[in-house]
Amino acid sequence: MPPVFPKAFDSAVSRSGFSISVAVAKAGQYVRIGISEQAQAEHFGRTLDPAKDAIKLTMSDDQRDNHVMKVEVAKLDDPAAITIFGGARSSLHIKLSPWTQIATGKRPTTELPVIAQARGAEVLLKLPEWARPEIRKIGQGKSIMEV
Repeated sequence: MPPVFPKAFDSAVSRSGFSISVAVAKAGQYVRIGISEQAQAEHFGRTLDPAKDAIKLTMSDDQRDNHVMKVEVAKLDDPAAITIFGGARSSLHIKLSPWTQIATGKRPTTELPVIAQARGAEVLLKLPEWARPEIRKIGQGKSIMEV
C-alpha cells in the first residue's frame, strides 16, 4: 500500500487576487477590476509598475467563450492598453466603461476565478453572469458573403 502524507489544514481562504465591481461616479457607472500584489507576482512574475506597465483585456461575444476575460501585461504605447492605477499594499486597479448593459447602482466586489494561466504572459478569468458580453446573434456582425 502506498504511503499517504496528509497536509496541515490551511485556514486561509484561497483567492485568485482578481476582483470586479461596479461603482458610480458623477460621470456615470464604471467597472473596476482589481489585481492584488500576490496575484501580480503569481501570474505575471513581478509587481506591475503603473508608470511603465499597462493591462490589455480581451473578451468575446461568442457563445462558447463569452464567460472568459483574458488579462495580459502590455506596454504603455500599445493601442489596446488600459492604464493601471496603484492602490493600497501594491494592489492595482483599472477603471472601464461598461461593455454590456448593467442595472443602475453599484455591484459589490466579486472574485474572478482563474481558469488558466501562462506564467508571465496572460491569465484567463471567469466573468460573473452580469459582466459577460452579450452573445452575438445570427445576423449580427459580418454577412455570410463577407466571410
